Amino acid sequence: MIFKKKKQEPGIFDDLPVFESHPSTQKAEHKKHGRRAMLVPETPANPNVSSAQLLTNTGKQKEEWLELIFESRHREAKQKSIATFLEENYRVQKWWAASIALMYLQWRETPKTNTGSDTVLRFSKVLETSPALAYNILISNSIYGEGFAKFLKQVQSERIVLTFKDETRSTIILKAVEGVCEVLIEHEFIGNPVMLKARTKFWKDLLEQIAQQVKR
Repeated sequence: MIFKKKKQEPGIFDDLPVFESHPSTQKAEHKKHGRRAMLVPETPANPNVSSAQLLTNTGKQKEEWLELIFESRHREAKQKSIATFLEENYRVQKWWAASIALMYLQWRETPKTNTGSDTVLRFSKVLETSPALAYNILISNSIYGEGFAKFLKQVQSERIVLTFKDETRSTIILKAVEGVCEVLIEHEFIGNPVMLKARTKFWKDLLEQIAQQVKR
């Protein structure tokens, strides 16, 4: 007995008009990479993708990616290195990794000036030591990492002013209070919430390390 292939009947929606999709989503494909299916446009990497698109396709918003890269050792790296870092450590698809890297470079290269939108971070920590010893520790440029630029001013046991490669500036004030040293930090020219959060963590971790060191 010979079976004939059943002829497909037209669907009830076949006569509805077909609208072209937005150019940004035309000729796009979904690729599986890691845990997430990502929409991969057939266009060059784009640093201007929205936070909503980033969240949908990578699991993080723009500010989260900026903060993550800024706090990594790839802070001053080039696009290719940053993209590879994201692919290998966060399983980000190649197109999205390149776009995020471009987005970060665009943000990093934006001039940072002292405008009304700039923020001053103020942070304090009590160290169980004298201002003289705290001062001797804090004038070592090696403790500030690769982002350190130079010292602008040093007043023995009282004040240190230094700059960083991201064009921000910090003033460290030392005060003797009842046998211990109170360290006051004022970090200026912080231009956005990402840098503010990163610098808060930087000073918190650094002063905690010094606190543990002087206890020994």
